[in-house]
Amino acid sequence: MSKQQKYSVLIVDDMAINLQILTGFLKSDYRVRVSTSGKKALEIASSDNMPDLILLDVVMPEINGFDICRILKADEKTKEIPVIFITVLADIEDKVKGFAVGGADYVTKPFQQDEVTARVRTHLKIQHQKKLLQQQALELAEARNTAEKANKAKSIFLANMSHELRSPLNTILGFSQLMANARELPSEFRENAEIISRSGEHLLNLINDVLDMSKIEAGRVTLNEQIFDLHYLINDIVSMFRLKAEEKNLQLLAEWSDDVPRYVRSDEIKLRQILINLLSNAVKFTLKGRICLRVSMINNLFPDMVNLDSQNLFFEVEDTGPGISEEESGSLFKAFVQTKTGKGLQQGTGLGLPISKKFVQLMGGDIKVVSKAGINTIFSFYIKVKNADPSFYRPVSCTRITGLKPGQPEYRILVVDQDPDNRRLLKSFLKPIGFKIQESENGEKAVEIWKHWKPCLILMETSIQAAGCFDAARKIKSSQKLKNTVIIAMTTSSFEEKQAMETCDDFLGKPFYENEIFELIKKHINVKYIYQENIIDNSCTGNGSRIIDSETIDSLTLKKLPRHLLDPLKKAADETDPEEAERIISLIIEQDALSGRKLAKLVQNFRFDILQKIFEEI
Repeated sequence: MSKQQKYSVLIVDDMAINLQILTGFLKSDYRVRVSTSGKKALEIASSDNMPDLILLDVVMPEINGFDICRILKADEKTKEIPVIFITVLADIEDKVKGFAVGGADYVTKPFQQDEVTARVRTHLKIQHQKKLLQQQALELAEARNTAEKANKAKSIFLANMSHELRSPLNTILGFSQLMANARELPSEFRENAEIISRSGEHLLNLINDVLDMSKIEAGRVTLNEQIFDLHYLINDIVSMFRLKAEEKNLQLLAEWSDDVPRYVRSDEIKLRQILINLLSNAVKFTLKGRICLRVSMINNLFPDMVNLDSQNLFFEVEDTGPGISEEESGSLFKAFVQTKTGKGLQQGTGLGLPISKKFVQLMGGDIKVVSKAGINTIFSFYIKVKNADPSFYRPVSCTRITGLKPGQPEYRILVVDQDPDNRRLLKSFLKPIGFKIQESENGEKAVEIWKHWKPCLILMETSIQAAGCFDAARKIKSSQKLKNTVIIAMTTSSFEEKQAMETCDDFLGKPFYENEIFELIKKHINVKYIYQENIIDNSCTGNGSRIIDSETIDSLTLKKLPRHLLDPLKKAADETDPEEAERIISLIIEQDALSGRKLAKLVQNFRFDILQKIFEEI
């Protein structure tokens, strides 16, 4: 410490000789001040130029050292100044009492220079460390406060960005669904609509990655366990990537051991996302060779993992891509971090693997990667699953609703959304089915419409930008007249789900699919629909994005085809040979263009299972 930064020591003693001796011991290392009066010492101690340490004689006129120390320790400004009492060697009681009133230490008379300097030096070091700790604690508190403010700002930013991105995306995806389902449109237009929809889905996945990571960081992700068909899930996910793999001349396989159960209870949505993330990376980065998804009940890559209370399901995704270097593999599961290869492709957010790891851990498992440069990469993970009774499994029906069954009351639905495009989209979904619709752009007007029109259900935009909609929902819900009216909150922000559910009856996130809307309406007002005769599709994820209906093709249509085309098509379907099937379908199109396009659609989606079922009926 420089001379300008010397510690200040105050010596308080009514005997000049003691002041002289102690000053002589300390003046070379410290800035020394002295006082022969207790009152004066208190003034110095509480001044702006307060001492860093006080040497205080016990026996003082007017006010003794113990009382001086009590006063110092009772004052918020001076309580942290260490006090070393000056006492006689034999005065044990003084030493004990000194500690009781807050003294830090003592020095004895007659003075020993080494003892005095050692005790002063030690307590100044302790005091310095205490100040450092207090400063660090203050800095940590300020940093925590700054982090909390930043986190809140991030949440608000994400909520706003979620709204700004999801609102137009909701319109894009919604109207592309309507166009794709419009049978009166030429097939070329419907295919264009499907391309728009796929691009929108890709953008939605990127947005969801960012929001999923934010929810994970906030600890707001939970498990949603249900019984599902594991075998079908695996086949469905692999089929999603088969076309991309074939475009790159890659072999894509799925294998599972005989002991892997078909039906399990776990979080199907999260498992689906994990596998999609891993397979997507494998197809993206592999230039030649093969990709294999393996599923088993035992795996040697996790030898230390033993749990007798639950079943563990193991997955491996192996590819023959360029591999991952050791220095990069350590950061693979960090958010927004991409490998050099990933950066070169300029695709994705760098969140797929971090999200997958969090989901795997949430499902009671772990994930790891093993890679050999230029040879292969294997991502392995396991999750905990429960046995499931197949009798409780209910496949999802990807049916299309065409109307309301007759004999029901009039169902009035009020649509509240500040965006006219979103209102128009909802009307386009609901009005053709038979619902009576009115609309409002704000909460205040919605309350007025509700009062005189008495809708049975309200679809209400409740995002942070919505004008008074939460207040309107509360006002409507608080009315005793509205016992049978249901309010479904619609918002683009995943951060507002809790608030929406506290005020409303249910929650619908944007972008939404028409099947989601119809299912929510049915759940709350028990409406009965007319369904188009459809094929049950276990791969449907509930968002209605993969609709396979009887308009695709049926046995009666196939029966009309000549045998010289029908028989080889059946053989191609049985052998799941897409190349041969497409060759035959090109001949069918020459005779029956509509049926040919329907068959081509099934083959392009690798739905040979549907073709095989139809042939069984012939």
